[in-house]
Amino acid sequence: MRLVPERSTQPEILDRADNSPADLRGALRDIRLTNRWLGGRKTLLDALDPFLVPGPEPLDLLDVGAGGGDLAVEMVRHARRRGRELRVTAIDRDHGIAVLARDEVQGYPAVTVLCADALRLPFAERSFDLVTASMFLHHFSFDDLVRMLDRFRHLARRAVVVNDLRRHRVPWIFIYAASRLTLRHAMYAHDAPLSVLRGFTVAELRQAARRAGAREACVRRRWPYRLELTVPAAEEN
Repeated sequence: MRLVPERSTQPEILDRADNSPADLRGALRDIRLTNRWLGGRKTLLDALDPFLVPGPEPLDLLDVGAGGGDLAVEMVRHARRRGRELRVTAIDRDHGIAVLARDEVQGYPAVTVLCADALRLPFAERSFDLVTASMFLHHFSFDDLVRMLDRFRHLARRAVVVNDLRRHRVPWIFIYAASRLTLRHAMYAHDAPLSVLRGFTVAELRQAARRAGAREACVRRRWPYRLELTVPAAEEN
């Protein structure tokens, strides 16, 4: 049995346009718990730390595929603890998810939630200091991944930070069993193991970044089976 299986192209239920608010709420709740306990949140916040030098001016950040909005809130809180204000524009193409995210970010005026397609982002080049994508890019084909990284690099003034899944048999077995033994929401129980099979290897993520023009891409393995990619913004024309 291969420890690193072929990448799956099977679609996830979360990507459908006809999910009910109740199903979205249940799945996003379980995703939030996974980010908290299985390294997703820490991977993202640690990757942001080099950019959070205390300063008088806020940083503008675009969070692509923001899901339930919980990570956008965590980034704002984390930046404040380090003496830097962060203004986050969080986008998701699913209107129902965007509605739930707006509920999640109430009380955080530094976070704005918009409904927008990651493949057709309505922003001018160099509109943001940083662009992030957490647990999102594995939903796309490799060619679309390259297109998005290229676009992200041109939207950013400083860098692009990606936090996603490392494809491997061990986390697939773990999340398959855990999602069922702990009676997670049915959508999450279906999608979570599939997300692992749709994840990347270090070589694949590095190749995508280079094809997007980022020769200096840095890919790190993070515990337990996460990948952190940081690429510099595209040079100004």
